[in-house]
Amino acid sequence: MLKKLSTLGMTLFSVALLSLAAVALTADEILDQMDAEADALAEGSMISIIRFDNVYSDGTTGSNLFGSLSIPNRSLIYFIEPTDVLGTVFLTHDFDEVGVDSRLWLFLPLLGLPKELVSEEERGGSFAGSSLSYSDLGDRNGGDRDYDSVLLGEESIVVGDLTRTAYKIESTAKPGADVDNPRSIIWIDTEFFIMLKAEAYNDLGNLATTTESLELGEFEGKLTMKVMLATNHSEGSTTTISFLEQRRPDVDIPAETFLPENLHAFDAAFWGFIE
Repeated sequence: MLKKLSTLGMTLFSVALLSLAAVALTADEILDQMDAEADALAEGSMISIIRFDNVYSDGTTGSNLFGSLSIPNRSLIYFIEPTDVLGTVFLTHDFDEVGVDSRLWLFLPLLGLPKELVSEEERGGSFAGSSLSYSDLGDRNGGDRDYDSVLLGEESIVVGDLTRTAYKIESTAKPGADVDNPRSIIWIDTEFFIMLKAEAYNDLGNLATTTESLELGEFEGKLTMKVMLATNHSEGSTTTISFLEQRRPDVDIPAETFLPENLHAFDAAFWGFIE
C-alpha cells in the first residue's frame, strides 16, 4: 500500500512538472508579450503631459515640459518649457515591418521647416539635453532580431512602496549584428508585462545605461510607468521622466496631425498644451 501511494505521489508530481513546463514562457515569448501590451496601450489616440528633470555630469540641472500626442505608429512631442524651445516638435513614424527603421523629424520654429534625422549621429543626439537620444524615443522596432535572449529566472523588484515579481532576461547581440550595446538585461513584470528595470552594457562590458521605475501608476485597469529614471553611466548624467497626465481624447486625433509638412501649423492651444 505504501509503495502504491509513493508511486501515485511521484506520478502526480511528474504531471505537475509537465504542466508547469507546458505553460512556462520563453524569453522571446515574454518579450513578445511585452510588445503586445505596449501595442494595446498605443491603440487609439492618447494625450500626455511629460516632464524631464535632468542632472548633468557637472552637477547642473535642467527641466523640460512636453505635450505628447500619439496614434498607432505615430507620435508627436511638443516642447512647452523652457520658453526658448517652445514650439519645437519631435515627430516619429513607426513601421510594423521587421528591419524597417522609424522615421524621425525635428521641427524648429525659427526655421519653419521639419528636418528628418537620418544619420546615426543625428538620431543618436541627446533629446532635449537629456540622457536619452532621439533614437531611444523614436525607434520602436529596436532590432530584437539582432539579439539572442534567454530567461535567467524571476526576481523581486521594489518600486516605491510596491514589490513586483519580474522576469529577468539577458539579451546578447548575434555575431555580426550592428548594435550600440552588445549585451543587456531587462526585468519585466510577470503580471502586466511592463519593463521595470533595464541595464545596457557597452563593447568593453561596462555598464553604459540603466533605466528603472521609480513609481508605478494605473491606466485603464493596467499597471503603467509613472516615474522612471534614465542614467547614462558613460556621461554621468541622469534624467527623471514623469508622466504627469495620460488621457484619451473625446475624438480620435486626425492622422494629418502627424504629417511633417503640417507641423508648421500645429495648434498647441487646441490640444491644451499652451493657453
